[in-house]
Amino acid sequence: MQPIKLMKFWRQFTVLVQRNLRLILNDKLTMASLILQAPFMVLVIKMVVDPDCFTSNLINIGSRTALFIISAMAAFMGTLNSYREICKEREIILREASVGVSLLAVVLSKAFVLLLIEDIQAAILTFGFVRIVHIPQNHLLLDTNAEIFISILLMLVASSAIGLLISSVFKSGESAILVVLVLMIGQVVFSGIMFTLTGAAARIAAVIVCRWGMGALGASTDLNSRLAWLKQGFDSPMYDATVANLMHSWQMMGLITVVCLAAAWLVLQISFNRRKA
Repeated sequence: MQPIKLMKFWRQFTVLVQRNLRLILNDKLTMASLILQAPFMVLVIKMVVDPDCFTSNLINIGSRTALFIISAMAAFMGTLNSYREICKEREIILREASVGVSLLAVVLSKAFVLLLIEDIQAAILTFGFVRIVHIPQNHLLLDTNAEIFISILLMLVASSAIGLLISSVFKSGESAILVVLVLMIGQVVFSGIMFTLTGAAARIAAVIVCRWGMGALGASTDLNSRLAWLKQGFDSPMYDATVANLMHSWQMMGLITVVCLAAAWLVLQISFNRRKA
């Protein structure tokens, strides 16, 4: 971008961020639902997860189940945070684009405001999870709790980017919710927790946030050391406790985020161009 265009883009982005924040803060119901999701999920974890699944002498698959629960929660929450964000304002967005408002600034401002909220959600989920479950401190790259926080935040951010893409495609939240439900099923089926992924399933799993979240959390907690003893094939290279595996999982979630935000912008741009024609 040229300096003048960049300054204009930055001004629009700033104004849009401020407007989106005001809209959320003024809508008490939406704000409450966004903030209370995480404590509710922590309560569910406390009810169903064995606190000693990582540290007891009894080797079982409870540790993998615990990581799957937190991964699925983060993936679901991120999508639910965002799947209505664009479609509920679609007409306003396209009308403002006709007078020069950047559609890229619109998408990025939505993503940035969601990031602020998801920082809080990730902090609550991480704090609750590590307080309830006794997690071994492996310090693979950073402090293990910090690694868990980053992994959960990236899952929330990547999932919300997918939600923004869905929101850009559909004209109403009612029609988008059907796709969201299918996506949630896909997050479970292609996470690698239910069966070994090969062939086409493995290729689909490459774009599944829950799969990479499981990989990152499995690496941070050295999940394979818990599962190998079972000799049932539950351990997997996707859980390898290596810095390379952890970084790859984070990078894939980052890539999903960037691709989905770019796609959401392109979808809006196509819609705008069609309206002008």
